[in-house]
Amino acid sequence: MTRCPCCGARGLRPSERSSGLGAAEFSECGHCGILVDPRLSGTGTGPGTKDGTLERFLKERLAPEHFVSRTCDPITVESYALRTLALGRDLATTPLGDAQRDALRHPYRPLPAIARLSPLSLIDRVPVSLVMLCRPSDLEGLARRLPALGPSFAEIVLVVSASAVPPRPVPGGDVRMLARPLDGDFAAQRNAGQIAAKSDWVLQLDADESLDDDTLAHLGRVAALADGTGALSVGLPRRNLVDGVLADLYPDVQYRLNRRSVRFEGRVHERPLLPRGWRDGFIAPNLHITHHLTRSHVETRSARYEELSPGKGRTFERDALLTPYRP
Repeated sequence: MTRCPCCGARGLRPSERSSGLGAAEFSECGHCGILVDPRLSGTGTGPGTKDGTLERFLKERLAPEHFVSRTCDPITVESYALRTLALGRDLATTPLGDAQRDALRHPYRPLPAIARLSPLSLIDRVPVSLVMLCRPSDLEGLARRLPALGPSFAEIVLVVSASAVPPRPVPGGDVRMLARPLDGDFAAQRNAGQIAAKSDWVLQLDADESLDDDTLAHLGRVAALADGTGALSVGLPRRNLVDGVLADLYPDVQYRLNRRSVRFEGRVHERPLLPRGWRDGFIAPNLHITHHLTRSHVETRSARYEELSPGKGRTFERDALLTPYRP
């Protein structure tokens, strides 16, 4: 197995948590927390293995009904990891009992998951504001895209890297523009958008990022699910397309769906500043950001980010972005 069957990340590793959950020597995904029986490792793609054991398990057990994590299962999850596993199949989890609800809010308790599964589509959406960081040169292209995005969001706020708002308005629904020089500080730019937004939940995008229809349909539902458990931030896997080719840097999780009160930190590769760190957020594998890049941009971006914030430029990502996706 080369990637996690839950979130698609590489690097399953030996886990210190497995024995407490009755799954001795299982491997753990450092992204989503799922525990997987290493004896099922194979050369299959995605969530599959050589004999399809995992794929059959996920298909049979992740249905709209009760889920009970058992020691004989090929995977082991507690409430926090089960939420992510279920979302990957457009399902919502409701932990059963006070102990399970407490485990969801305080991962990782050594308590195998017991929960009710239901279609995510049954959850009422909450309003979400869209904040997009852009340059004046991006506005013409955004004007063509925004009308299609408008119905999915309560509002759209463009944070333009400029000293003054461009005189020509941008068409397409409820769109506001805020001018602010970037000055090499991406967190400050995102925070300006967080402050300007009116909805309790805010999705942040860059001008070279897009969303598919399924993501647009479920954003408000996932935000509502987060509200119900007190979560503040949701990570969206990002697909990086370099000259149209999917890069090996995946899931490249971006914590871009946040409560309006959340603030970002870091001049480059900014992340939300959360009171309890990762425990205040979770990954939603059913929501995707698509990042459109050119090879020439990839070859220079990490070095430019390193200049802006020494030691934070992630120059190692360049090779992964220039390597086509490997299952």
